[in-house]
Amino acid sequence: MVPKTVPASINKVPPPPPLPAKSAKEVNTISKYFQNQKPSNDKSKDGPKPARSYAQASKNNVSTAEVLKIKKMFPTLNAAKIDQVNNIINGTSKPKLKIQTTTKGPSRKQVIILMSKDNVDAFIKNSSLHVSNINRQFQNTKSKILVDFIQAEPLDITVVTNKVAQSSDLMLIDQYVKNSSDVNALQVEEPRLPKSKSYLKIIGIPYYPHTNSQDRLTSGDIESILKQNQIFDNVLLASKPRVIKISPKSDMSIV
Repeated sequence: MVPKTVPASINKVPPPPPLPAKSAKEVNTISKYFQNQKPSNDKSKDGPKPARSYAQASKNNVSTAEVLKIKKMFPTLNAAKIDQVNNIINGTSKPKLKIQTTTKGPSRKQVIILMSKDNVDAFIKNSSLHVSNINRQFQNTKSKILVDFIQAEPLDITVVTNKVAQSSDLMLIDQYVKNSSDVNALQVEEPRLPKSKSYLKIIGIPYYPHTNSQDRLTSGDIESILKQNQIFDNVLLASKPRVIKISPKSDMSIV
């Protein structure tokens, strides 16, 4: 006989209790931590803008622990400032190079004409008439530039144009100025555009260039040497070269 099988009893395990849902405070802890301390007073038509969290303000992936340290050390900083501090600490922020200068050079939209002081005084008296006459000639030659005004300097006049003048435009201005009855053409130089100014330092030059002679190097010697070099064909010296001896016992100089 086959014995009867007794069904085994299975104890049902109760389901685990549901996990409690996180509150809004726990979800938004970091963003709330980095909200601005002071609300903005700017009220636009769309209403006040909500304070941005650090995650919204930052573009780079950063460590939350580092951000919390910065926030604890500087509690008054907003999200943008904290981002800057964090970038500086991690070396990711590179300041942009900016050239600082104390002077502003002339624009290329200027034509400089050197002349004597008497010519400057006589020519500038009728500057408005000269502007009209030069512009009329430009229109006749179908040039694209126009003269805005003419200003006087101690030893030159500056013709300010709306565009950079070409060689043909300079020739036209030169002919008009020299044919004017207000100036002496013999005391007027050719018009030219402003040029850049650079600093040149020459080292390793003998202070006594001539052998068996105690004649020292002069600025005139430097100028004659520069004129012989084709590199300086289009270079004009703003001042005379200065020759400096390196030391009292040295036989070398710096220009």
